[in-house]
Amino acid sequence: MSEEIASTPLVFHGSWADERFFLWAESAAAAPRPRGRQPKLPPHPHAATPAALRARLSQVLPTIDWAATPELTCGIFLPTRRDTPLLPPWLMPEPPGDTADDEEAPVVLGAWKVSGLALDVLPALDLLIALPAASADLYSRQWGDDLRYWSAVAKFGLELLARQAYLPGLTEHEGHYRAVWLPIWDTPEDRTRLKRLTEACPPVARALFEVQTPADPARAPAPHTLLESFLKQLVDVAVRDWGRAHLDARHKPPTGVAGTWWTALWAVEGSILASPRERRELAALYEAWQEWLAQLRGAAEAPFRLSFRLEAPETDPETGMARKPEWSLHYFLQANDDPSLLVPVEQVWSARSGTLEYLNYRFENAQEHVLAGLGLAARLFPPIKQSLRTARPRACTLSADEAFAFLREVGPLLEGSGFGVLVPPWWNKPGARLSVRAKMKADPNIIGKGILSQDALVTFDWELALGDEPLSREEFERLVALKMPLVQVRGQWVLLQPEEIEAAIAFWKKQQQQLSFAEALAMAQGATTTINGLPVSQVQATGWLADLLEQLRDGEKLAEVPQPRAFVGQLRPYQQRGASWLAFMRRWGLGACLADDMGLGKTIQAIALLLHERESGEGPLGPALLICPTSVVGNWKREVQRFAPSLKVLVHHGAERERGTDLLDAIHAHDLVISTYGLLRRDVETLAKVAWDTVILDEAQNIKNPHAKQTQAVRQLQARQRITLTGTPVENRLSELWSLMQFLNPGLLGSQASFRSRFALPIERYQDAEAAARLRGLVGPFILRRLKTDPAIIQDLPDKLEIKTYCTLTPEQVTLYQAVVEATLTRVEKAEAEGESEFSRRGAVLGALLRLKQICNHPAHYLGDGSPLPGRSGKLDRLTEMLEEVLEGRERALIFTQFAEMGQRLQHYLQTLFGVETLFLYGGTPSQQRDRMVARFQEPDGPPLFVLSLKAGGVGLNLTAANHVFHFDRWWNPAVEDQATDRAFRIGQTRDVQVHKLICAGTLEERIDTLIESKKALAQSVIGAGEDWLADLSTEELREIIVLRET
Repeated sequence: MSEEIASTPLVFHGSWADERFFLWAESAAAAPRPRGRQPKLPPHPHAATPAALRARLSQVLPTIDWAATPELTCGIFLPTRRDTPLLPPWLMPEPPGDTADDEEAPVVLGAWKVSGLALDVLPALDLLIALPAASADLYSRQWGDDLRYWSAVAKFGLELLARQAYLPGLTEHEGHYRAVWLPIWDTPEDRTRLKRLTEACPPVARALFEVQTPADPARAPAPHTLLESFLKQLVDVAVRDWGRAHLDARHKPPTGVAGTWWTALWAVEGSILASPRERRELAALYEAWQEWLAQLRGAAEAPFRLSFRLEAPETDPETGMARKPEWSLHYFLQANDDPSLLVPVEQVWSARSGTLEYLNYRFENAQEHVLAGLGLAARLFPPIKQSLRTARPRACTLSADEAFAFLREVGPLLEGSGFGVLVPPWWNKPGARLSVRAKMKADPNIIGKGILSQDALVTFDWELALGDEPLSREEFERLVALKMPLVQVRGQWVLLQPEEIEAAIAFWKKQQQQLSFAEALAMAQGATTTINGLPVSQVQATGWLADLLEQLRDGEKLAEVPQPRAFVGQLRPYQQRGASWLAFMRRWGLGACLADDMGLGKTIQAIALLLHERESGEGPLGPALLICPTSVVGNWKREVQRFAPSLKVLVHHGAERERGTDLLDAIHAHDLVISTYGLLRRDVETLAKVAWDTVILDEAQNIKNPHAKQTQAVRQLQARQRITLTGTPVENRLSELWSLMQFLNPGLLGSQASFRSRFALPIERYQDAEAAARLRGLVGPFILRRLKTDPAIIQDLPDKLEIKTYCTLTPEQVTLYQAVVEATLTRVEKAEAEGESEFSRRGAVLGALLRLKQICNHPAHYLGDGSPLPGRSGKLDRLTEMLEEVLEGRERALIFTQFAEMGQRLQHYLQTLFGVETLFLYGGTPSQQRDRMVARFQEPDGPPLFVLSLKAGGVGLNLTAANHVFHFDRWWNPAVEDQATDRAFRIGQTRDVQVHKLICAGTLEERIDTLIESKKALAQSVIGAGEDWLADLSTEELREIIVLRET
């Protein structure tokens, strides 16, 4: 049961209703329709059960006690066609047959009953802020648009809490009072965001209703009502819950009704129990509070708000020093709808009758508003009070300590209270702080010693800097002696805080004179941001280290290495550049990620590097290790044999593989060892003993989980160079990138915890563009990614590129295949011995060939039992891996099969797996529906995948929206396959087309493909239009073709 629940695709939905967050999901599995009369509010046929919700959510967010979360049943309005709610295409349980009538049926708003889970507001917050940003990846497709909307609302609420944008309040109902915390959104930025969130509210977010009430869409709550209800509940509950634990028990609440109110503000319910006398006092307090709140709201709705601008002392241009020590705080009116518009308060005092008219603005009672605002601000900052003794206050003077207090504490408090605050521009710049500069010096002789080790030492010269100026120890001590937080260094104002002074003193005492090359590189690339608690403001390199950093930042200027002499074939220009880049990274001992688009030849570039290593005269080389998925082991072996036959290759795979000392001896007798992630995990103890020259990880997304056993096993390997090959460096989460780089260049991105706080959370949750730019700058030099659409690449590619991909049979496929081969040969031999007719023999042979091709496709195809597809077919595994890259690149693909039943299963499987609409066309597709499918696929936003039967989709169609063609199984006439390929490769195609032919290694598919290739020029006349020619083979020839061979 739990396994079935965990594998069923779900799309989660949710919304706020009745002070709870209702969470439900649509499922690919349909519940049986109830018999008899349809209920007035029918259950949603594809709504997931609460048990399925709990099972899946326990995996996604285990910190919430989902077992204890109560269940709830609600009504909901959903788009409906023919008495069925519309589902996302990838949740359709089975491919539709003739849906022409369905597609023309009108869509109406139907009322449905759904069961789900009711979350309190804080668990809902935990869920909503954990949701990823919208993207096309597989993980994020399971979250509906309504949940994404509430995720944005929750993050806004979290920002209000972080800024302390809330105030204590009271609510009254029929004479009963409750203490509450209320959010405030009185800044122009907050009001703009609130307006945008209100406008963005999707209809489904307010489509819930109680099952006991009539189903009337007109009664749906307004977006602003729903939004404000959620934010108010979130702020109120969060402040109580989070603040209660931090109350200082030594501070007693005030006496009287104010103390009762204060105590209730921290109580769970917030209700105020009062006697009749206290109720009268509460009523007076409530009235006073409402007047105060009205004043605040009136100020927020006024055309202007009071603003404060801090100005530094005037500087003498000759000496660059301040002429006097005092700072000044000037008063302005700032337009609420245009913060750049500032009006000096002098104009308010000179306005007649107290009404300010400025440009197109009119501000009634401006003088009263300014005086009231200054009075309120003076409570937060006493120096303002001194200016109120004048008739027309314009500014106040501050000492350096008061100016620092304003910058550090008072300014943010005033902003939180609705005032405008303008500070000197240098205050928010990193250059206004004490920092550390580093000058790296590397041994000039180390460059001639071959490959650089990441453990090589780099010498550092350090210096302190204050702002943009270097600071000697003597200057630093003189500034400390001033005992002022704001000091002037050569005419520039900078901040000198007590904690920074202590860090600087510690820095002088414990300077690190040497760091490893890996640590130095991380610092130079910006990964290391502090030394002894002080920020690193500048890292300067000299000599070859400076040259290296420059080349890392501008990889296009790398010198190309010649194509290895032992390479059989011709590297394309971009492939030669890729191999040169890998060789450059090897020279410096740096890990490298080759992340080229699928079909650009990552395998060939890695092979060229292995040959280059052996021809470059580096001295004795150890063996290289290649780790890849089981599905591509055979492919790698063939590619190495084809392009680098001089390399001695050991395939460490299978139950009969060598172990222990025998394995070690075998490894050292070969140039390249090919193994799998699964076997690495099992044999890591032996493999970790080898001093590998190069370790290459193919499909490196297999180590995306830093805690997985195979990832931990990979990190135990010792190698002079580490390389990863992947078309998808990041699939779902940025933690995958950290795991990848931690293997390639350990420590470059810091610890996992610091990476999460510095990059993952800001980028994934808040789309922080600055953090994303910093991360690109850090990892960019170590990742080479070229796309087929790049101008420098497209000119090197042929219009049509055919690629044969060899797949490995799973153990289940091997067993079935061998059983059919043995039964077939026995049957044919018996037919010959008993003199049966040629017709009978031919029928037996053709039937066997059909069954063997079905087994190569998938055991479920051969068995015809409707059993699950995942994990049972090497060919299907490889297809899904390649399609994942196609979808990641926002490209489209045609998948051809000659079997309609396999096409139907592929369509449903791929649609469910990837969460994208997948079309299926076969011989039984009606003509009108066929035309609609083709038109739909050709649309700019059409489905990315189209499964077609070879005969029905092989001719007469124009499908140029696709630039990938996959032949899932082979038709043994190349002309028929070429016709199918030409559905995409034809007039109107503006991109290069990649044709992928999937072949099961060691089976009849491989040997018939070899036979066809050897006779390709005569294939049309010699082989014929189908497979009949295979039936004419002798028994020995048949045995030669169908018997399974080791790969």
